[in-house]
Amino acid sequence: MTSALRWTVQGARHFAGAFFRWNLTEIIVHLKKITVTASVMLAASMAMAEPAPKAVDSSKLYGRFEKAGYSSLELMETTKRVLISGVVLDVSQSFSGNSILKVGVHANSQELARLTAADDAQENKLNALQAGAKFKAVCDLAFSSGAQYLSFEGCVFK
Repeated sequence: MTSALRWTVQGARHFAGAFFRWNLTEIIVHLKKITVTASVMLAASMAMAEPAPKAVDSSKLYGRFEKAGYSSLELMETTKRVLISGVVLDVSQSFSGNSILKVGVHANSQELARLTAADDAQENKLNALQAGAKFKAVCDLAFSSGAQYLSFEGCVFK
């Protein structure tokens, strides 16, 4: 018998001996630890496997918004994060002081959407954008009704 095989056999005997010496309570405790560890690993892997945001055509999405009576309620993307791209028309401030990015499909075009940033770092990126610049961002489509533009919130700029 080779030394590697001997160590393997001895290790198996040791584990089997320890297992059979455990009482029922110890076995249950060890099984619970294994179950908790497996659950944590599964949850972590599922969190990391978040699907990539769906890229949407801003003008097509706006067309659907118009057909729905300028309401985003019926749009499928309202519960998903989407990847949008466009051209900066203007950056302005809301009454609360947050920056708002006004977006079109090309410079001097109709305003299709307004975006707000996810956090202070993203707001700095938003404020750095100049009129006419192209951009991409991952955002949540927010509820809007009656406005002539789509609202996106929680945007992370690429």
